[in-house]
Amino acid sequence: MNKRHFGAGALTAISTSLLLAATSYAAPPNNVSGQVLVPINHIAGLKEDGSADLSVTTACQEKYASILGEEVLVEYQISATQNRAVAMLENTQVNLTPLGIPDTYSFTSDRIPPPLSNQGFQRIIFSMEDDFEDEVIHIIAAGDQSTDKCFLSTEPFRLRQ
Repeated sequence: MNKRHFGAGALTAISTSLLLAATSYAAPPNNVSGQVLVPINHIAGLKEDGSADLSVTTACQEKYASILGEEVLVEYQISATQNRAVAMLENTQVNLTPLGIPDTYSFTSDRIPPPLSNQGFQRIIFSMEDDFEDEVIHIIAAGDQSTDKCFLSTEPFRLRQ
């Protein structure tokens, strides 16, 4: 039986190649930028706890009827050091901040500009898969009552399990 002994140099080379393979697979792409038009197709009412509220849905649909069917333009830049996104809603630019959710590029608004906040818009959330597909926009807006919230989105509202 022949035993092979690897020297320190061989082990270092093997370790380095394994590390490079692992980190190159996990590393984000370099300097990917693009823009997408994401439609608003659904409006629902929300309770204070974030669950669906059918009693508020009709009021939300009436209040935000003009935005239903509109598209939100989102421009994004993805790099190994920094991710950025900007949404354009009702001719108003909203800067979005990365959320750091695994396997997605997800962003949210920290601040809504006055032209949008005066209309009741409170938060914009944009998300796409890490393969730059399946773009979704979610907008949280004020309802008619101070406790009511409206959910405007690309996809129907559903609670995640």
